[in-house]
Amino acid sequence: MMEKPSSTWKKVDLHGSHQISRVVGEYVIHDHPRVPSTSYRIKVFERRNDFLALPNLRFRLHDGRVDGICGGGATEVEALQDAIARMSELLASRPRWEESDLEWNDPRDF
Repeated sequence: MMEKPSSTWKKVDLHGSHQISRVVGEYVIHDHPRVPSTSYRIKVFERRNDFLALPNLRFRLHDGRVDGICGGGATEVEALQDAIARMSELLASRPRWEESDLEWNDPRDF
C-alpha cells in the first residue's frame, strides 16, 4: 500500500541537517487599531511532530531590544491561535505602537 503523499516528506533523509518543515498556511491578520496603518501575516509551518506559527512582525521594546513571538500547537489551527493570542498580548502591553516601534521580517520570507 502506498503512503499518503502528505506525510512522506517527514521521512526525507536530511543528510545531517537538523530539521525539516513545510509551510501549510499563510494568514493575513487585519488589526488596524493596534498595528499602525496595516496588517501582519502569520506563516504556519508543519514540522515532524508539531506546528509552528511565525508572524512577520516584531516589536522594538523600551530598552531597544526587538521582541518577536511564535505560536505552537499540535495542529495548524492551534499554532495559529496561539500566535494570534501572543501577538494580542504583546500589542496590549503598550497603549500605542508607532511605526518606528515595529520591525518587519524580510518580505522575501513572506
